[in-house]
Amino acid sequence: MNRSRPITFLAGAALMPLTALAVAACGSGGSATASSNKPTTAATPAPKSAAPHAPTVRVATTRLGKVLVDSRGRTLYLFTKDSGTKSTCSGACATAWPPLRATGKPTDSGEAKGSLVGTTTRSDGKPQVTYNGHPLYRFVKDTKSGDTNGEGLTAFGGSWFAVSPTGKRIAGQKSKSGDGSSSSRAAAPAAPAAPKQAPQPAAPKSSPAPKKPPSASNGIPQNNGGDQDSDNNGGPDDGDGGI
Repeated sequence: MNRSRPITFLAGAALMPLTALAVAACGSGGSATASSNKPTTAATPAPKSAAPHAPTVRVATTRLGKVLVDSRGRTLYLFTKDSGTKSTCSGACATAWPPLRATGKPTDSGEAKGSLVGTTTRSDGKPQVTYNGHPLYRFVKDTKSGDTNGEGLTAFGGSWFAVSPTGKRIAGQKSKSGDGSSSSRAAAPAAPAAPKQAPQPAAPKSSPAPKKPPSASNGIPQNNGGDQDSDNNGGPDDGDGGI
């Protein structure tokens, strides 16, 4: 009996480290399992850089020469009725001639001068782009780049002109009457010239008066010389007694 107790004690002492190792192994296995069950978070892609904003105002060559255009190449106009930077075009006018808007600070490129680009506040409280102090507009009948159908029209109480890179109206253009919602009307044909009158025939020349026949007189007085005597010598009574 005394000899079996040490053997049992030794057996129990040998099992204790094995049990501890088994518990440690279970714990590490559970941790591995728990870590394997955590969802994997995908890497967030870097945000793409925004595309560069097209310039608000630039210069293009049209049939009028070099003029200001918007980011889509549409011709920009000034309105002669505007007072300084204050726009007087609204309602139906702004429908036919949409104001050039800008989100944030307007930009320029090419031959457009940044020092001349600015904004003004419209009656609706929103900004409109200006150039050299002129509020800028598009024309509803300009349907593609390079169109200049609004050039020289007179509508809504003023005239409309394309703008040069220096900020002035294009020179040498005459105003054309129009309603502002359509392109310029064709000019009426000139009245035909009055037919030339046929030349009048010259009046016939009058016949010259017939010449009197020469007198039959031979230079000798006839009819008794006019003194009733027979000598045919004219003159007062010559005292010949009528002979």
